[in-house]
Amino acid sequence: MNTNTLIAYYSMGGQTRAIANELRDAIGADIEEIEEPHPRHGPIGVMRALFDAVARREPPIQPITHEPGRYQVLLIGGPVWAGRMASPVRSYAKRYASTAPHVAFFCTEGGRGADTAFADLRLLCGREPEATLVVDAEHLSPASHRKDLSSFTQRVSTVH
Repeated sequence: MNTNTLIAYYSMGGQTRAIANELRDAIGADIEEIEEPHPRHGPIGVMRALFDAVARREPPIQPITHEPGRYQVLLIGGPVWAGRMASPVRSYAKRYASTAPHVAFFCTEGGRGADTAFADLRLLCGREPEATLVVDAEHLSPASHRKDLSSFTQRVSTVH
């Protein structure tokens, strides 16, 4: 187990969770799911997600179980909503990312928005990521993003 790396992610529909688990399996990191006190379900949950993303809100999140400051590298990931990083990820990054010496970002997206999402995370984290990974809707199957995921994990694994 690579106890120098923590993967923190939010997933509403399960795609980002699948990528986070692939990353965990590839590098043997600890994993933390970012959870909200009031999960988003159905059409109202989707509307709330889009509104929060566009407004760049930072909603409440549940207490964490892994302290990011105990790790050398923090991988932060989530879905892109309306061209922005999912708001629960913004909350997590603002509260906890500064305690980890190094960060890397990953996201799932329908087809656009990763650049804006990563720019937001850079500001919230106060530094550049060591690596980034984007998995769009056309490349959700492990076989179709294997090369990009491997490249990302290799870059993350070399961070000291």
